Amino acid sequence: MFDISFSELALCFIVALVVLGPERLPKLARTLGLWSGKARAYMRNLTNELERETQMADIKKQFQEAQQALLDSKAALEKSTRALHDDVKERILPPVEAPQAVVATDVEVPPAVATTKPEPVSGDAKAAATPATRAPLPPSEQQYP
Repeated sequence: MFDISFSELALCFIVALVVLGPERLPKLARTLGLWSGKARAYMRNLTNELERETQMADIKKQFQEAQQALLDSKAALEKSTRALHDDVKERILPPVEAPQAVVATDVEVPPAVATTKPEPVSGDAKAAATPATRAPLPPSEQQYP
């Protein structure tokens, strides 16, 4: 990496020993070792983070492609469903024509609906009256249980 040979490294060690002295050299070596370890850890974390980011970008791209494919499939399915629905509707239901006016000339009135004058009933007779003597309600006013 730095292309330093053993002789150059030994020369640096001897110069450091002369300049710093034997008392401060071990402390300096320990500090340099910690810094180099931190630098390696920082570079390792940076490399891992960059790899994760590129993987996430690839995954996002694949997700967007899959999502677009699903949207295209959904649109095609909806189109074919509408076409099928229209085809079935045309085959099952007859064509709707304009309604013609219907004129009723002879309308029959059922005998139960015919208007008759009711007889006055006393209080006791009202309680004894049966539903058979009353006129039935039209279908729209009947009550269903």
